[in-house]
Amino acid sequence: MDRASRNLRILFVAVPGAFMAALMLAPAFEGLVLSFDRCGPSLGNYDVLFADPMFWRALANNLIIPAGSLALELAAGLLLALYLTARPKPSAVVEIAAVLPFAIPEIVLLTLARYLFMPRGYVNAALVEAGFHPLGWLLPNHALALLTVIIVDAWHVTPVVMLILMGGLQSIAPEIYEAAALDGAGTFATFRHITLPLLFPSIVAAVVLRGVDALRIFSTTLVLTGAEGVPVLSTYAYQQWTDAQQQRVAMAASVILALAITIIGLAAAGAMRRFGTAEAPR
Repeated sequence: MDRASRNLRILFVAVPGAFMAALMLAPAFEGLVLSFDRCGPSLGNYDVLFADPMFWRALANNLIIPAGSLALELAAGLLLALYLTARPKPSAVVEIAAVLPFAIPEIVLLTLARYLFMPRGYVNAALVEAGFHPLGWLLPNHALALLTVIIVDAWHVTPVVMLILMGGLQSIAPEIYEAAALDGAGTFATFRHITLPLLFPSIVAAVVLRGVDALRIFSTTLVLTGAEGVPVLSTYAYQQWTDAQQQRVAMAASVILALAITIIGLAAAGAMRRFGTAEAPR
């Protein structure tokens, strides 16, 4: 490769890189500086955060919701992936129903979920028809509202986990299952000793990708319960910026969220490099 070609390649990399840095890093740095500015450089904005009980609720919810949602997504995604890959010609209705929640625009799905779970929504109407009392699915500061948010969040993103696991299942050689059948292995033993170990890299990938993404939850809680019903760090920062007009406190909350995502993301990436490989059973 001659020098002109090498310089041209560097130019094509450097210009977009510089543009992305100016577009993303400069505002991020400005926000970081703003979070430490309270009548001059100080930790005053963080002192306000740590003295606010709503912040601690938001921080706790920002960990509880992704953990609960991810558990549901893995369970449902694995069941659907096993069902769809075990059949030569799975039902088209099941395939569409499995992928549809992710295909629907998020705001449409959240609006539908709100109509389902609101006090006079379809779920409570069904409960009343069955002879039960209506429940406060979206009642602010209530454990049931937290559970509702987890279910709706998992419902929306389970197809992504399912597709990752389906890819892992389809990569397992059929000859391994044939050998297990010749050895007399039953369904459960085959799943435990063959499918699960060989699927483990895909499970790790799903946990890492979806787990880090789940930390950025925002619209689900905002649409279903409002900024203060089931607060998370992103909605807390939004409420501080818009309603309370505390832009510097909002930036401090955003910095904490970004720091948490970065630390957890790096730890998850390390776990993926360490555990993201599997060997075929001998």
